[in-house]
Amino acid sequence: MTPLNDPLRPVVLAYTAVCEALSTALNNHFRRDADGTVLAVSGSPLASLNAVVSPNPDPSPEVIGKLAGSEYLQGLAWSIQVRGVPGPQVIEVAAGHGLTSVSTAPLMVRRPGAGEPARAGGDLRVRPVDGDELGLYAGIMSDGFGVPHEAFAMFAEPALARTEGFTFCLAELDGVPVGTGMAAVTGDLLGVFNIAVLPEYRRRGHGLAVTTEIVRAGYAAGATTAYLYASPLGEPVYTTAGFRTEELLTTFTAPA
Repeated sequence: MTPLNDPLRPVVLAYTAVCEALSTALNNHFRRDADGTVLAVSGSPLASLNAVVSPNPDPSPEVIGKLAGSEYLQGLAWSIQVRGVPGPQVIEVAAGHGLTSVSTAPLMVRRPGAGEPARAGGDLRVRPVDGDELGLYAGIMSDGFGVPHEAFAMFAEPALARTEGFTFCLAELDGVPVGTGMAAVTGDLLGVFNIAVLPEYRRRGHGLAVTTEIVRAGYAAGATTAYLYASPLGEPVYTTAGFRTEELLTTFTAPA
């Protein structure tokens, strides 16, 4: 299927390019099949960051099964990620690998017609960080998501800051870090990731402000369309920022 009759394919391909860049920067394994399906291994303890991802609306269970059998996934938490509602054959492949827990996340897109977002008001400062601050960044992001620091330890790797198209941002109030965000520009597409705010600073509009500033910076760098995968709680926030849900991402993982 071509981008002409599958307008979301370029967006999902951009997401797989981000997965590739992460795996490459961390010196881990990446493989792309001829149909576009990828195996991206970051080495993270989080299943979502070690994944077989299909960019196709009708994913091939054979290709997914082939990549899912990779030795590089041994000993890691990992996932299979597909677009929309998976068919029975994909479900069967996932179950055959013990991935029987299913979740969905909205794919939200901010199209060019939404225009450039207004600059966020208030005292929050959103700034890019260099490699020597990624340890702080990873810690704040972990605390914002409420997970152990080792879950996002990979984001403390200084090499990530040198990855083309990647920008890591800290949000600060009076010099105190309160949140994080990440931009990944692939051509004219901007991926927004890692939006996290410390629990004690939530419900003040900081998540929206970080998202807005990342979109503004991405557009200034040449992007015209932004995308992200949202949590159910985050979906209303991103709607306020001009994003609209266009599809669901279905993820298979092993039961907790």
